[in-house]
Amino acid sequence: MDFFHSHSRKIPHLLLTLMIFHLVFVLISCETPKSRTRKRMRSVESGLLKAAVFKDTEPERMKLEERMQYYNVPGVSIAVIYKNQIDWAKAYGIKEAGQPEPVTTDSLFQAAALSQPVAALAALHFVDKGQLSLDSNVNSHLSSWKLPDNKMTRAKKVSLRDLLSHSAGLMPYEYKGYPQSETLPTLSQILDGQKPADSPAARIYALPGSQYAYSELGYALLQRLLIDLGERPFPQIMKETVFQPLEMENSTFESPLPAELKDSAVTGHHREGESVDGKWYLYPEKAAAGLWATPTDLALFIIEVIQAALGESQKIVSPGLVQEMLTPQIDIQGLGFLIEDVSDNLFFHLLGNNKGYSCFMVGYPVRGEGAVVMTNSDNGAYLIDEILRGISAAYEWPHFQAEKKTLYRLDPSVYAQYVGKYEINPEYVLDVVHEDYYLVITPSGQVPTRFYAQGLSVFFSTDPYTVIRFEKDDEGRVTGLILRQRDQSTQAKKIE
Repeated sequence: MDFFHSHSRKIPHLLLTLMIFHLVFVLISCETPKSRTRKRMRSVESGLLKAAVFKDTEPERMKLEERMQYYNVPGVSIAVIYKNQIDWAKAYGIKEAGQPEPVTTDSLFQAAALSQPVAALAALHFVDKGQLSLDSNVNSHLSSWKLPDNKMTRAKKVSLRDLLSHSAGLMPYEYKGYPQSETLPTLSQILDGQKPADSPAARIYALPGSQYAYSELGYALLQRLLIDLGERPFPQIMKETVFQPLEMENSTFESPLPAELKDSAVTGHHREGESVDGKWYLYPEKAAAGLWATPTDLALFIIEVIQAALGESQKIVSPGLVQEMLTPQIDIQGLGFLIEDVSDNLFFHLLGNNKGYSCFMVGYPVRGEGAVVMTNSDNGAYLIDEILRGISAAYEWPHFQAEKKTLYRLDPSVYAQYVGKYEINPEYVLDVVHEDYYLVITPSGQVPTRFYAQGLSVFFSTDPYTVIRFEKDDEGRVTGLILRQRDQSTQAKKIE
């Protein structure tokens, strides 16, 4: 065969291959920041991850809208921060179950405990101005109401630092909210535990600064403190101090909501999917749980906190005080946020739950990244966990990753001893049966779920992630179980 002719036939194929490589290179090099953002967004939308996966198996990546249906969450709104800017913001689902109106990025959600770091930043603004001190007696700055003295406060006075870090020695308590049809208590009635308030009084039972105890009573006291200092309504103080400087145009502490904002508010929903009575509850304890906002607005707040901590902004507070805000004061509690890890991986975060709403915020100061997720359902926290794992995978965060579990196969006799019925209450019973190498548990009126062995008496499910520990008496007989989901534990006694 002629050498020239045999190789000349290969030249067109070679040219075609080179052209393809060149085209791929051009397409990659022409990728724009917007296209990369869309790629990351789509990765999150179709890449939600469960809390637990089995070792040596590829984790299942799930679609956001399918998981919303799974958890019975009508609406979700997300904002993601990248390089100290909002990378993307998008809303999904509907504002109210059974109604067609969609959630938008301007829709208002109750921010619940996310109210607290926003109020904390305002308090630090007054510290910066010299009108407050982090470590002086808060009573010296209160005029319309005073924290009653007792043997604890005589030993050590309560400081602003104590209030912001949940270490003031107040009773652990989370406000429950009030139906819109009920008469709201005044702030003084709330602090004194007087009717119509349905919460305990703000009184010190432990030495201030000695221990962490999550108590929203401290943020109600902070609200009183800021009103006395600012000499104007709390929502106005927050608007002038935080919202206007950060251009948070869709945020308010007004309660009840003004008429012009009600149409923007999403309805809260219970776990079973029905709407909260009156669409939402009211929280006159505004600094603790009364903020209405959007993820976009709260992302602007996170960006300011990050940039101020790095010395790149001081629209509200000087860098030194923001760094104090992001320093653990007791355990992992900072001044408004929870703070975890160190150095480049340090991050601040907070979860909030009001009746019918669940939300979360997180920020990585060194990375200049973060996210805010808000939902209108009591089930929202489970969905938020999966969304965060999807965001973490797309943005390569060091946290919010699935826990890898070993798949064990126990002797059938171990599974058999747990078979039976377990009563949480007369209307709610768990039916436990054994199949193959797992237990199948069917709660009253719900679908069955597989539970895999984690040990001889501990089992877990992956969807949603739940851990069950069986209990035995001194003679080794199974007497009941403890079911744990997220931070909640429920006991059940064996009845059959």
